[in-house]
Amino acid sequence: MKRLAARREEIEDQVVYGIAGPVSWLDAVVSWSPEAQRALGDRSYVRYLSSLRQVRAHLDSLSIQEITTDVLKELIKARKRAGVKNATVRRDLTAVSSVLNHAVDEGWISENPSEGINRRRVVPERQVRIVLPREDMMAIVFPRLADRIRDVCDFTRETGLRLDEASSMKHAAVDRTERTITVEEGKGDKVRTVPLTATAEQIIDRQPRYIGKPWVFWQDKGERLKEVSSRITGACRRAAQKATRDGVEFQGFSHHDFRHLFAVEYLRRGRGSIYDLQGEMGHTHISTTEGYLAFLTPEQARAAKSSVAQRGAHQQRFGAERA
Repeated sequence: MKRLAARREEIEDQVVYGIAGPVSWLDAVVSWSPEAQRALGDRSYVRYLSSLRQVRAHLDSLSIQEITTDVLKELIKARKRAGVKNATVRRDLTAVSSVLNHAVDEGWISENPSEGINRRRVVPERQVRIVLPREDMMAIVFPRLADRIRDVCDFTRETGLRLDEASSMKHAAVDRTERTITVEEGKGDKVRTVPLTATAEQIIDRQPRYIGKPWVFWQDKGERLKEVSSRITGACRRAAQKATRDGVEFQGFSHHDFRHLFAVEYLRRGRGSIYDLQGEMGHTHISTTEGYLAFLTPEQARAAKSSVAQRGAHQQRFGAERA
């Protein structure tokens, strides 16, 4: 009787909802792939594929219809037990959800089971502690870095670009007439435009162009600049070792810390409001940008939260050099 009831329910689902018979997870991924490649940017598509490879051991033996909210919760637990960071687990779940949304569109299932997961509770985001690089520490480390690596740090401090955004920047993205830089490979493959300041332009101008190659920051035979983070880490490590021998305090930094420094200096100098800064940095949520308010005086914070950007430093930003 139970088997008959189950069969009756299956038939009713097919008639009422148009739900197909069992479709394997692998077949669903194969069907999803060409559409995702068209809809997603290249970088996002590659990241999704990487995540889907990581979950194969958990989902390959299942049909789409067998993947429930509980199955996904078990997948999350397994990934955590394996020592995977929450940010990576969230990316994995986003990729799986994309395939499941495709399955809904194809009529294989009636709803996406990942929607039943509270991601903020199950895989909470780790609050990133913001540490600003100190001028005295930069003075110690920068002489240990190649000129081009120092320039990338200075460029991020001036523009707020992420490392991938700066290292993938092409000369064609720089509009000297409109005084803008088009960020073509932002996080999530978003495109945004940021101001081309006088200082940023000077940094670009001191990069010799490699004929036939598009990159502003390059290495070897005109290839895109790589391993910036590891080179900074190495220089900081060597500086820390010397500081330890000399009995001197040392505080290292990463390239990403210069993005934080850009944000704080942007608000302190009244270049614009917190909402302007959100747009320049490419933050999806204003709550991310608001983390920089902690580095401001009460008066600076009130000005930053104003819906009208403070334009007093406009001349400094686009004409004069930073002190």
